[in-house]
Amino acid sequence: MIKMHFLFNIFFIKYYKKIKNFIKKKINKKKYNFSGGIKCVNLKNNPEEYFLNYFPNPKEFYIYIKYDHFKKNNLRVQVGQKVLCGQPLIFGSNKTVPVHSPTSGWIKNIDFDSNISNTNQKKIKIIILSDYLDNWIRLKTIKNYTKYSPTKLIKIIDQSGIIGLGGGGFSSAEKLRLSLNKVHTLIVNAVESDPCITADYCLIKNCIHEILIGCKIVAWISKVKCILIAIQEDKLELILKIQNLIKDISLFKICILKKKYPGGSSKILIKSLIGIDIPSGKHSLDLGYLIFNITTIYAIKRSIINGEPLIHRIITFHNEDKKVFSKNFFIKIGVPIDFILNYLKIDIKNKIIYSGGVFMKDIITNSDYSIQKNTNCIYIKKKDKKIIEYPCINCGYCVELCPVNLLPQEIFIYCKSSDSQKLKKLHFLDCIECKICEKVCPSNIPLVKYFIDQKKIESSINLEKKRKELFSYLFKKREKRLLSEKKIFSSENQLINIKKTNIYSEIKDLSKQSIINKKNIRKKMLKDAIKRAKIKNKILK
Repeated sequence: MIKMHFLFNIFFIKYYKKIKNFIKKKINKKKYNFSGGIKCVNLKNNPEEYFLNYFPNPKEFYIYIKYDHFKKNNLRVQVGQKVLCGQPLIFGSNKTVPVHSPTSGWIKNIDFDSNISNTNQKKIKIIILSDYLDNWIRLKTIKNYTKYSPTKLIKIIDQSGIIGLGGGGFSSAEKLRLSLNKVHTLIVNAVESDPCITADYCLIKNCIHEILIGCKIVAWISKVKCILIAIQEDKLELILKIQNLIKDISLFKICILKKKYPGGSSKILIKSLIGIDIPSGKHSLDLGYLIFNITTIYAIKRSIINGEPLIHRIITFHNEDKKVFSKNFFIKIGVPIDFILNYLKIDIKNKIIYSGGVFMKDIITNSDYSIQKNTNCIYIKKKDKKIIEYPCINCGYCVELCPVNLLPQEIFIYCKSSDSQKLKKLHFLDCIECKICEKVCPSNIPLVKYFIDQKKIESSINLEKKRKELFSYLFKKREKRLLSEKKIFSSENQLINIKKTNIYSEIKDLSKQSIINKKNIRKKMLKDAIKRAKIKNKILK
């Protein structure tokens, strides 16, 4: 069996180019393009990358939860507790989705952990000790999703802990809620433009039928009239495979994009496919387009039809030293990077490990760092020599290649001086942080680093402004309430005073009347006494 598999691989690699040329002739479609961007050297020529590999369970899983949006009372487990595979570890909230146990076992420890990557965010670390059995919780499967309302299905997606798996990390359930009665087209993002990542293409190759079911589920929820599957032109076998499956379904349409980086950004997709720019400060939903990554679509299908929460995904491992070594693994969330490197026997001396691809990546500084929901690639490369940053020479390369038509060299100048008004005029917040400008800069200026730092400053300023606005609004509301209460109180006092004066006047009137009455009675008594005395005198005479 192994020998046959090996022979098949040799045959496939040998005739790979011939098969490609044959498929190329079969596909005659319009190819969509966008201004800017760069054509990358293809590092993904090995057809073995589409084969799916698996990892065994490690002894311990490390689950990280952002502390910024976390409350202690959100925890659903405690140290020493027995957990099952798929069991929720925390409650979800408006800003976060639930996180589930990737294995069955015991909660070994719950502690705070910071500095796990270059983002200086504190996180709560839950350590799960695996029992290697993977006993699942009871899963609720759905055969016919059309019998359920969109709100019910969105609730299931939310409880399954699904987020944007293309790197955004935004709650998919919240995105679907915002899209209700608002969108007319679903764009399925199957564009993987980074030269070393093939996770999405591997998923299409192995699970295309499930992906199409997921597309129909999202279409049922959002009531879209059209589904566009966006894919790059070099993935010929996958294009042909998708075409054969959707040729009789009018709802679907395949859109082939030119092979350029960055093709997978939502702004670039809308610009390429529809030909319009998303206005500054707006979202694709505002234009009637709902965009989901193909991995997110697959996770939605698994949560609705199979009842599975998000506990695993496909990830590409790329080693720059050995360009042949670029494989895709179906891996659980929470598996430590250290375990993966030991299992693959990778020596990391004088090497840097990144989470992400060649362009958009974050350095992993701690070996305890584990696979997260939004991790799509682990990229290993040699340590570079210290790069010297030189002054800007105004060559204009960054302006020519910017895919969102910004002016990076001008933005850089105003970022250094923190001129917020000038930066707003240049729409620097629309930067998608693709890092093309950094790669082509002959002066080695880390432009995106300056942009990100300035974005953080702007967000903190905006947050402070919002806080001030909120506090001033609450203060004004309080003053208004106190004034109204004061008015009510004074009016009540006035009424009491009026009542008091009325009672006093009535009492005064009554007392006057009683005095008069008393005088009249005395006069009458005196008159009666005089009459009686006169009568007595007459009788005596």
